[in-house]
Amino acid sequence: MAGFSRIDEQLRSAFWRKSYPQGVREEVDVPDVMYHELAMSSLRSRGGAPCCFFAGSVVRCSEILDYSLRFASFLRSRGVSEGSRVGLVLPNSPQFIVAYLGILMAGGTVVPMNPLYKSSELRYIVTKSGTVGMVCLDLFYGEVSEAIKDTSVGFVAVSNIADLLPPAKRVLGRLLKKVPSAPVKAGEKVYLLRDALRHRPLSEGEVFRGRPAESWAAICFTSGTTGLPKGAVLTHRNLVANIHQSYEFAKTVLSGEERVLAVLPFFHIYGQTAIMGMSLAFGFSMVVLPRPDLGEILRAIERYGVTIVFGVPALYNAMVTSPNFRREIFSSVKLCVSGADKLHPEIARRFEDATGLKIVEGYGLTETSPVTHLNPPASPRIGSIGLPLPSTYAWIFKLDSDEPLQVGEVGELAVSGPQVMWGYLDDPESNRQVFFEMFGRTWLRTGDIAKMDEEGFFYILERRKDLIKYKGWSIYPAEIENIVLRHEAVKAAAVVGVPDIEVGERVVLFLAPKTEYRGRISEKEIIEWCRRNMPVFAVPSAVFIKDELPVSMTGKVLRRVLREEAIALLKK
Repeated sequence: MAGFSRIDEQLRSAFWRKSYPQGVREEVDVPDVMYHELAMSSLRSRGGAPCCFFAGSVVRCSEILDYSLRFASFLRSRGVSEGSRVGLVLPNSPQFIVAYLGILMAGGTVVPMNPLYKSSELRYIVTKSGTVGMVCLDLFYGEVSEAIKDTSVGFVAVSNIADLLPPAKRVLGRLLKKVPSAPVKAGEKVYLLRDALRHRPLSEGEVFRGRPAESWAAICFTSGTTGLPKGAVLTHRNLVANIHQSYEFAKTVLSGEERVLAVLPFFHIYGQTAIMGMSLAFGFSMVVLPRPDLGEILRAIERYGVTIVFGVPALYNAMVTSPNFRREIFSSVKLCVSGADKLHPEIARRFEDATGLKIVEGYGLTETSPVTHLNPPASPRIGSIGLPLPSTYAWIFKLDSDEPLQVGEVGELAVSGPQVMWGYLDDPESNRQVFFEMFGRTWLRTGDIAKMDEEGFFYILERRKDLIKYKGWSIYPAEIENIVLRHEAVKAAAVVGVPDIEVGERVVLFLAPKTEYRGRISEKEIIEWCRRNMPVFAVPSAVFIKDELPVSMTGKVLRRVLREEAIALLKK
């Protein structure tokens, strides 16, 4: 019981806050406002300032506010009201921002969807969420129209990527065939965004005002890596809280007018909150890129003087290993944040050596809006996800139980705070599995194996589902990957476990070589190198070399795809 009492005391004191950077508050005062009200206030005060740079043009704050109010008016005319769910199938663009804010202003709930999904995947989300309307790019209309047949969807608003560009640029782009499009005609239940934006804007008094802690802002579906995707319900308070919590750390290295690289997809919660949400709330300008083209990313950082980069490990690695990389490209950058996947220490060192900038690793989940942990921006610890954000509590619990562990022990990370979701949509069994009560708080199990040190810094060892069991050994793929990345020829690496009746699981390594080493290294050479550089039980039993590893739109390695590929290859 003495140990339990000590843990209770450590939690109550939130001892990790002693490690906070100077000027960071221990608790944040979450304003009692809706997400769109927070954005409206900032957009109104900034007026003619740039909200986003897109396709060589500037879209100003006053324009985004006006378009959003007009789109909200259109949605009201289509019957959207409090609680109505409207799907978004759009790439990063001013239209995404306008549609997102417009849905909330009308009282609806946003259901963001991956634009790369096929009709069957879209249909699952539409059906599961009870979506009543859709907003999509004309290029995606074919999949969307197929997905919504015989569903609750009553209308579709279709946009061309150039809809919010200046008229002259829009016309010239189409004449020169530089604007991709798939012409869609207005018809029954089908509306063009440019027509929708001709509606009169909602007045201040017509904008929806609900209870932030109870009103649903978004239903974000998880990636479905452990089964069918689940809809994480996020309230306005969840999102507003996380924007302010994250800014508490970010502000320690920011100084004024900021320009944020907006290449991570807005349909993902990382892009929605860290990039779009924080920019709208605190007056940052976004450099919006609709597709993750490496050359375009590097050019945009330099051209627009980007000061904040929100990225993923694969992006940071790709930028500094690109033949187009130059150190001076990053001369304007103040802050580089990494999330959505584990940052291997070797990638962090590689990036710092190349640019002189430290990557600030953070951590979060779709279910936590998403950020729960972040490193001190001026002094990040390589290998750590950092400290719990203000107003956030975190602890390590024994696997498969609610027993709290001592500092330094390895178990499952659980978190508690105002950013934690309302719950999974229509899924009481999953809610029972992930939530539990302890120390007077409601905790969310993250599914990640982790530990914390005496100063309150947390370390993710592995996703629980990715842990490999080999002859009784517990093998963490991330540890093997980090060792392999030290090889001079390796650009990217991923380790998966493949079921084996004799040893439990076989360790299989996939790697992508640097461009100049393609065709110059062999699987046998890599296995021999591994034998010299890692414990015998961790040495991969098979190595497969690919030009590139498969990744999601957020840059996360698709281990499920690699695991299936490994099983097929090993059968041959």
